[in-house]
Amino acid sequence: MGRIGARCKGLSKRRICSYLGFRRGVLYDKQTDGNRWHSDASVVQMMKKVRQLHPAWGFRLVFAFLKNKGEKIGKRRAHRLYMKAKLSLHRNPKKPRFKRVFQELLPPDQINEGWAMDFLSEWVIGEKQQSIRIINVVDECSRKDLWIEAAHNINAAKLTEVLDKIVEMRGLPRYIRCDNGPEFISAKLKEWAGDKVEIKFIQPGKPTQNGIVERLNGTVRKECLNLNWFHSLDEVNELLGHWYKNYNFDRPHSSLNYKTPVAFEKMNQNLYFKMAPVIGG
Repeated sequence: MGRIGARCKGLSKRRICSYLGFRRGVLYDKQTDGNRWHSDASVVQMMKKVRQLHPAWGFRLVFAFLKNKGEKIGKRRAHRLYMKAKLSLHRNPKKPRFKRVFQELLPPDQINEGWAMDFLSEWVIGEKQQSIRIINVVDECSRKDLWIEAAHNINAAKLTEVLDKIVEMRGLPRYIRCDNGPEFISAKLKEWAGDKVEIKFIQPGKPTQNGIVERLNGTVRKECLNLNWFHSLDEVNELLGHWYKNYNFDRPHSSLNYKTPVAFEKMNQNLYFKMAPVIGG
């Protein structure tokens, strides 16, 4: 091409290329000014690296970032490759969800072998109209309500304190079933359980997999919370204390052949899960 240009002085490069059937781009050096020419694959790779560092950046920020770094890439070409690589942000990036395996709800055969726990919400009427939370823990075999308490806030530290109190009275269970609430998936509870207690998580959006404590929550709401207005947190806990005694000692339970949970445990002492070796270990 250099020889043809020397022989055809006076002709423009555009006309020479039209005569020879060449594209004008072949006349220009792709290494001029020390700028390396990038292939399509390398451009996509650079944009993907920027996206990994900044997942919420769109095309304009990615392109401007590369341009500020000295990369010579055409904007239209970069946008075409950006769309072809499906890097467009049509929605905000989502955090990965926890994958839970299906847990069939089979009550254990032994008392104190498995517990279930969950939260309820209630309001205290007054000047501030504060929201309160109620923690409920139940034995899945005997259906005994092991602990029920209301508080303005129940975090993971408070939850482990409640579980420690139940363990002092009954010993450790083999497992505790719960949903995927922030207190239940916390590192604090995981550290508390360690290798001695298995935390069984139900699948997200499947409350029926924790049906025993869900039924208990419904009973609490139907027979206690919905029948009263509360003016203070102490009033809630006082009424829950009366309901707790009535539920465990006086109220017949249909799944226990209409025995009370306390009576069922007394009649089935041989089903009680002995936890002394576990506690000693």
